[in-house]
Amino acid sequence: MSRWKTAGISFGMLGLLLAGCADAEDVTSTASPAAGSSQAVSPSTGQLAADPEKVQLFLTEESILNGDIYLEDNLVHINIVGLNSGLEQRFADKFTSGSYILHDVKYSAAELEAAQKLLADQDLHKQLNLYGSWVDVRQNKLGVTVPDDYLEAAEQTLNKLIDPGMLHFEVQELGEPSVTGTIVEVKSETVDRILILEPGKEAPTYWFSFNDRSELYDAAGQKIEFTGLKKGQQVHIWGTGTVLESLPAQATVRRIELIE
Repeated sequence: MSRWKTAGISFGMLGLLLAGCADAEDVTSTASPAAGSSQAVSPSTGQLAADPEKVQLFLTEESILNGDIYLEDNLVHINIVGLNSGLEQRFADKFTSGSYILHDVKYSAAELEAAQKLLADQDLHKQLNLYGSWVDVRQNKLGVTVPDDYLEAAEQTLNKLIDPGMLHFEVQELGEPSVTGTIVEVKSETVDRILILEPGKEAPTYWFSFNDRSELYDAAGQKIEFTGLKKGQQVHIWGTGTVLESLPAQATVRRIELIE
């Protein structure tokens, strides 16, 4: 049976998209001075209640270096590079107190985007067997998902190319099989793949594809080739963590073992 939930790799997640978890101590926060206001414009001061569109426009017009913004608990959270009392006052003059929170961060949105683009431009996802990458707007990091047996190599390479303080590695342990089932179809086309029927299911549930990092083993623990997989065999499968929603779902094999 399947033990994972459907998920996807996020690339270039900026703006209002929320992503990942990293070390919170790298981001400090300053709340706007008082309790929140639900009014769009304060009648006494003419200030605006912060919303993402108004804040983004203000950041652009004022050329304020930032690591982007996000919404949480009905407040606009604003990542500012080099936050100081002068910048805090500029926001206080513009927006209603209690409608936003300022965070002092190290990296701008452009720097985070550039770091992620570097991964793609140098084909590092394939070279380092990275399962995915995303911009963590909350924690001002570039998140990278990597299997545990490739972590050391990924760290050594990426720490030379990208500021180590910008990186957050999400390590995927092998753990228990993602799916256990029976092979009902084997296809060797542009990409080798197998169709899996899980116990208790009426129809096949997954197409699993193979890449050059996929590991294949027989029931005795000996390595085999894709040609050793046949219709009717029962298998344990560990996936790379990414599942494309379709019928059947589509995923990639990290490891597969035949069941005797």
